[in-house]
Amino acid sequence: MNQEQVIKEISNLVLNECKTNGFLWFYEVHLLPAVKSAEEILALYPEADKDIVMPAIWLHDIAKITQKDREGFEDIHSVHHIEGAKMAAEILTDCKADPKSLEKITNCILRHRNSGNYKAETLEEKVVAAADTLSHFRSVFYLIHHKFHPESTIAEMKEKQLSKLGRDWEDLILLPKVQPLAENEFKVLKKLMES
Repeated sequence: MNQEQVIKEISNLVLNECKTNGFLWFYEVHLLPAVKSAEEILALYPEADKDIVMPAIWLHDIAKITQKDREGFEDIHSVHHIEGAKMAAEILTDCKADPKSLEKITNCILRHRNSGNYKAETLEEKVVAAADTLSHFRSVFYLIHHKFHPESTIAEMKEKQLSKLGRDWEDLILLPKVQPLAENEFKVLKKLMES
């Protein structure tokens, strides 16, 4: 199977998982903007291997979207990068993806959170991590928190989202050409949440 066919199969699988498990909102609010962000970052960093980045960005949250309910989706968050890398290896093998690329793709998924023992190191890992983060600035990501956590007060939501916004802004430093892509959105969101 050529790379274009692999991407088509993976993107269809991701969409079907989101539809089946009730996460179409996540597909629209996060996954599609992450893919678009990856394409934009690849244009800024043409030396990055698109054949590694694109399957990784499509599969970076596979462990979340395969959960059967919101509780499972939330529960797996802290290890979704680890579980997702394992799941992605199986999916990529089933798609007959290039075996030489498998480890690089799964490492991108493993390191897409750029935290703890799993910091993004290679250019491709940094592109995936930055695209994941950049997508947060490209949709209503920060504004829908309260819908899924109505038990939080508005003040708690604002505090949590301001903290996340700051961490995301810092994460965009991974690739110097990326942070300017979100500068206006950062300023607007920060002002909104601080008001």
